[in-house]
This record gives sequence, structure tokens and C-alpha cells, in this order.
Amino acid sequence: MVNIVELGPVYAEATTTEFHLINRAGGWGAREIAERLARDRGHRYTRPADGGVTEAELDRLLAGANALILSPSLNGGSGVMAQPEDGPTAGRTIGHRVLDRLSTDRPDVHVVLLSHFLTGHGVNHRNYRVHALALRALEAHLRAGRNPWTILRATWLSAIHDPSYQIRLTQDQYADGLVSTESLARAALAAIESPEVSIGRTAAVYNLSIPGAESSDIAGQFAKLVPDFEAQFARELVAG
Repeated sequence: MVNIVELGPVYAEATTTEFHLINRAGGWGAREIAERLARDRGHRYTRPADGGVTEAELDRLLAGANALILSPSLNGGSGVMAQPEDGPTAGRTIGHRVLDRLSTDRPDVHVVLLSHFLTGHGVNHRNYRVHALALRALEAHLRAGRNPWTILRATWLSAIHDPSYQIRLTQDQYADGLVSTESLARAALAAIESPEVSIGRTAAVYNLSIPGAESSDIAGQFAKLVPDFEAQFARELVAG
């Protein structure tokens, strides 16, 4: 059994002084699916109520965690999608408030960051937005910390899931495509359940429709990925 905590810090409220962070349903839209799948597999899945989270509450949540799903959110509440005014600042602030805390007190917790494929495409993509800058900063912050990590860059999200959808992982930074929220949840859980092959990897996630095919071996796909430079560099330092 894995104790999984899910956090959806809001970019636009990253620098709030009233709370340590503002938590809402992340942009991936799969928290209920992930929670159901996790519990079906015998894991514990915990997330704070939407709204303000204090330092003490965050510490209580993370005290018994084995893994953290970090799903930053554009959800400004009341159905409003809120972009941060300064993307890099929002990303670094979330990193300081969440990841630095883990790196200091719980460096054993596996962090699965649900990022976005536009971080790979860069600012020249016509759909690039401020929150992609926040995610780029947060990705870098995570790689620079002490915690083991996996970064999943969702492609265009769809709430519709077809049984023929096969999950694919790619390290092509210019990847594009569509992924169902259920497929993204399954990829996140596979990363948590197979840390020996998922840690230190960044991958975009998309679906291929292959009617009649058996379910894809996600752990096997993680094993074929090349670890990020930062993960390889850290291992070289330890080995030396």
C-alpha cells in the first residue's frame, strides 16, 4: 500500500499571505478518477479540502505520505480560470512552499508532477500561456531538490475515455496529441507503483486508439525512457 497525497496549488494565488497555499482541483481534471483507481488498488489517497491550506495542515498531510501528486491549478474558484501575473514567480513560489518543505523534512517522498506538453514546445507555440512558464520553473525546482521525481506532461486533455485508448509515453519535447483524464490518472499511478523505472524521467502522455489491443504496459514504457540529465548527474555524484 502507498500513501498518496494530492495537492492542487493555484498559480494565481501562489504568493498568498493568508494561507500557505490555496488548493483546488488541478487542471488535469482527474482527481476523482485517480482517487478511485488508487483505492481500488489498495492505496490510501488523501487531499485537503479546496481552499486555504495552512503550514500545519500541509505538514500533517505529508507526515505519512509515500508519494505526492502535484497538480498545479488554474482554478480560481467559481468556475474562473486564473492565469498568474508572473509565471516564473508563481512556479518558484509553489516550489519553495511545497517542494522545499519536502526536500528538507521528507526527501524520501516520490513527487509526481503533472505538467503540460507546452512546456516542451516553448514560447513560440501559438497556445503558450503564462502558466506554462510557471510549470517550467516548477519542473526545474523539482529536479534541483532532494526528492525522487517523475514529471508527466499531459497533452490536450479530454474527459472522454474510450476502451480502445492506449497510453503512450514519449520524451519528444515537441510531442502533441490528446490524452484522457483517466489515462493520465493511470500513468500517474503507474509512476508511483513502479518508482524503480519512473524516477528521474520526464515524459509527455498521449493516447492512441487501438481497438482490441491489450492494455499497455506503462511500467515497461517508463523503463525505456532515458533519465533526465539531472537524475543521471545526481547518480554520478553519488557513485563517485
